[in-house]
Amino acid sequence: MTTLASLKDAHQYFKKLPQQLEVYFDEAYQKAFDQLMLALDQFFDVTASVNQQAAENHVISRTEATEIGEHGFILLLKTIDLMEKLDLPHKRMEIEQISLIFARWIINYQGQLRHIEPIVNAFAHSANSMKDKKSLLALVELMGMVVDASADEIKHDLESHNLYRPWRLLHINRSIVATRTHDTDIMKKVFDEMILYLPQDAASFFSEGMQEMDTLDYPPNVRKVIEQYFLHKPSIKLH
Repeated sequence: MTTLASLKDAHQYFKKLPQQLEVYFDEAYQKAFDQLMLALDQFFDVTASVNQQAAENHVISRTEATEIGEHGFILLLKTIDLMEKLDLPHKRMEIEQISLIFARWIINYQGQLRHIEPIVNAFAHSANSMKDKKSLLALVELMGMVVDASADEIKHDLESHNLYRPWRLLHINRSIVATRTHDTDIMKKVFDEMILYLPQDAASFFSEGMQEMDTLDYPPNVRKVIEQYFLHKPSIKLH
């Protein structure tokens, strides 16, 4: 899939999607899909209008950004669900990547993210395909923006018993990507936030990190940071 950079790109993607999928639909699926595409068209019209108003210094409130963004994410989740029912994993992955564009839009208007599962899945796919440091650093930065913008109910981590909850996976994957950058300052910042938000998972993460140091052949400065966190969890100051 070609990398999509903006809501305009995402809109063009969805305009082309019906023709790509018509072979998979029966009448019931076609009707549900048409309704989704119409609702997404309206969503893109709203966001385009918001962007135009912002260019004229009429910026929406955080609450409005959150509500508009949530509506967009619900439509994305419905589309992802439809791709799952049709057994089209490649299309699901493409639409999850589009969730990053939606997330950036919400963050740009200082809204909150209430649905992070597709974002976390998109991060995982992106990380698997990245090797150069510049891309990894940019990914860590965007992951951090998603952590900051996640809704309070997500940050409260009410499903702490579920190992596969998106909030946990976001922090674990962010810590892995930070380690792959070999930037020790970034690593420490990310590790500190994981300890803050996932205190019950941090110890096992650093323990596994120590076991992987030899097999993954990390440089000495990276090993040293992992070892420090494994032996002595740093104290975290709550702001």
